[in-house]
Amino acid sequence: MLLVALIFSFLAFAGHASAATWYFLRYYPASGQQFTSFSGEMTIPALPRAGVYYLWPGLQPTDNSGVYQNVLDGRSGTWWIGSGWCCSNPSLPWGSGFNTYANEKVTFDNRLDGSSWKSTLTRQSSGESVTDSFPLTDKSFNQAIFAIELNSVSWDFGPLAFSNIVIKEPSPLIAGIDKYGHRFELVQHEPRELQQRNNIFYLWSQGKR
Repeated sequence: MLLVALIFSFLAFAGHASAATWYFLRYYPASGQQFTSFSGEMTIPALPRAGVYYLWPGLQPTDNSGVYQNVLDGRSGTWWIGSGWCCSNPSLPWGSGFNTYANEKVTFDNRLDGSSWKSTLTRQSSGESVTDSFPLTDKSFNQAIFAIELNSVSWDFGPLAFSNIVIKEPSPLIAGIDKYGHRFELVQHEPRELQQRNNIFYLWSQGKR
């Protein structure tokens, strides 16, 4: 189990949509293991304007066939968050969601639950909550991802913070670079600094503190 807080201020990743700009942080389980739950809190940043801002935690399977994710979506000009599977194999309808606003916290909880994966999102300020189930038990999820996906917009909303992160797998972790035994991978497109202070991970672009 991994329990940390994460604060993002510049990460990077070349993803499935070539027109998008990606920033991300990724964790793996021990070799041969898979994740069975992934939960935490996202602090909602300010939304500067309507645009294709997708901010999300998610799980990716070993076959890289898609991403199971909780997406904060800025296209309407007001943040909306919902859960779903992107994007095919299988093709599934997107789950339910709700609007949320700057400085609020939204709790996400994704877990293997019998014959499906169940996602629950909770808006802490109001107690509003939605739960959806997805038939993804044939997927073996071995990547936990925290991502920022931007299309024709820039990273102009400030830091993105995740806290109280819990990632579980069936057996204890035995290999990795952090004290919980997780292998950590950071894909970089420009110079970065990574610091760990009191079990909180900070990632900053140089000169942007």
